[in-house]
Amino acid sequence: MTLLTAPDPTHTTNAPGATSAIPAPTETPAATKRPEHSAIQVSHDHYLGDYLNLPRMISYWYQAKTVRDCGGERALEIGLGMGLTTWILRRWGLDVSTLDVDPALRPSIVGDLRRMPFADNAYDTILIAEVLEHLPFEQFDEALAELRRVTGKSLIITLPCPLVGFNVGLNLPILDPIFLSLGFRQMSKPRFDGQHYWELDRRGYPKRRIRRHIRDAGFEIVREFRPGLSLYNYFFVLRKR
Repeated sequence: MTLLTAPDPTHTTNAPGATSAIPAPTETPAATKRPEHSAIQVSHDHYLGDYLNLPRMISYWYQAKTVRDCGGERALEIGLGMGLTTWILRRWGLDVSTLDVDPALRPSIVGDLRRMPFADNAYDTILIAEVLEHLPFEQFDEALAELRRVTGKSLIITLPCPLVGFNVGLNLPILDPIFLSLGFRQMSKPRFDGQHYWELDRRGYPKRRIRRHIRDAGFEIVREFRPGLSLYNYFFVLRKR
């Protein structure tokens, strides 16, 4: 899920608070051709075939549930991917827009997360899942500042945080299942592989460093967790200060 190209100024949008005044199609971008000089790292066909495995399916559910738990009526998902999280949220009755740099994924708005075409406080909650690691870490603060500008209340960030280990689950009546992830962090130094510039808990990017940047950007960390059965994803649930 990558958003590394500047928005096309000719593209129209129907998103809340969007800066364009030109009427737009309801959901499908005007063109599906990638912008010239695009820096899209993940092709849309990457999400086909075996991409959807059990841990990813569970992670999508956690993403949707966390957005719903944050409250509010309008949500924005940045980095559309397969579109399953947005599909779940719309089934639950939320008003959800999507933003992605790749028109082939058919987002509501084609654009760059660092320069979003929205008014301040345009959305109650923003979800940005497995996206920020596609930016050089030097641009992390810039991205956080833009996310804080556009969200009115909550921001949910998920990042890759790989463990080598296993999960233990506890099933109790009435309560949701409880999972505990046990393992060892992959402490190797991150190397750009054409997609990820950095990953959480890799050498040089411990959680305490990421927490410091998040707080300095004007967010309160409400909750952190690793979703059940995942040895790869880590969630930060934030509230705008």
